[in-house]
Amino acid sequence: MMIEFFFRKAKISGSTDDKLYYEYNQWGADSLESNWYVRFLRYHFPQNTKRVNFFGPLGNPFFIRNNFDGCKVFITNEDVEHKFTKLNLYFGDYCLKHVDLALGFGVHKEDKYLRFPYWLTTTFAPEMNEDDIVRRIRQINTCIYKKTADCVLINKHDKKGTREMVYNGIKDILDVKLAGKWHNNTTALWDEFNNDKEAYLKTFKFNICAENDNTEHYVTEKIFDAFIAGCIPLYYGSNNNPEPGLINKDAVIFWKKDSDNAANRELIRRLKVDENYYNEFISQPKLLPYAEKYVIERFAALKAKFAEILE
Repeated sequence: MMIEFFFRKAKISGSTDDKLYYEYNQWGADSLESNWYVRFLRYHFPQNTKRVNFFGPLGNPFFIRNNFDGCKVFITNEDVEHKFTKLNLYFGDYCLKHVDLALGFGVHKEDKYLRFPYWLTTTFAPEMNEDDIVRRIRQINTCIYKKTADCVLINKHDKKGTREMVYNGIKDILDVKLAGKWHNNTTALWDEFNNDKEAYLKTFKFNICAENDNTEHYVTEKIFDAFIAGCIPLYYGSNNNPEPGLINKDAVIFWKKDSDNAANRELIRRLKVDENYYNEFISQPKLLPYAEKYVIERFAALKAKFAEILE
């Protein structure tokens, strides 16, 4: 009983001041009130009085099985579908047996599951309506910023070596600023930009934005952050086919693992020295026309799912 009790404790927890929304085992914001999903619920369901408990995959797999007042929602910003990992072993089923709703990257047909990848929450505000979403996508597709530096990589770690793979392939061509904890070689992100990642990215022509592993449908905010900042993404992940039908693959340089990247290197060399060619490349639409419909549908589906569990 003591061992079971220990493993059923939350690693991280927090709640809003009104004790209506709770979060467990998630790397959330300092104030839960600024959590994307809390804001979404406050905006779309201002009269809600039912407690909502949000769970993440950072704690042990037993805690979510406890009984809680209100409804239970599992949200993962991590890849739980990559086989032979602890996250897959513990949370690969999205805890569907123990929650009222699960949100993640994978594509599944279960009633209690909705594909709502993390990049939606970093690219679009929860209060956006259909017109706002369309304007946001068109802004991303047309943004142009003055570039003063070559390339940047911002990451805390590189456990699978995906970022190092790309970095080693271009470091003799581009001056790469490593602005995160991993192999850090600059403090400019903090000292000059007050840790404003978007503003910092806007000064670079290229952004190494490889995923931390390669799993189908696992696409994080990284490639979208590059688009938002007007960078050319140097990308690896999701079988090098991220969000098919949404992302314009011609606007991305896809790095190949264990393969010849000579064509990529030659392309990068030309983009570095040929300003007109670079401007032509970066002026391409980043998101395809279907992206507008897809995001609007995701927002509507999320609202409908929450309406069901809040009844």
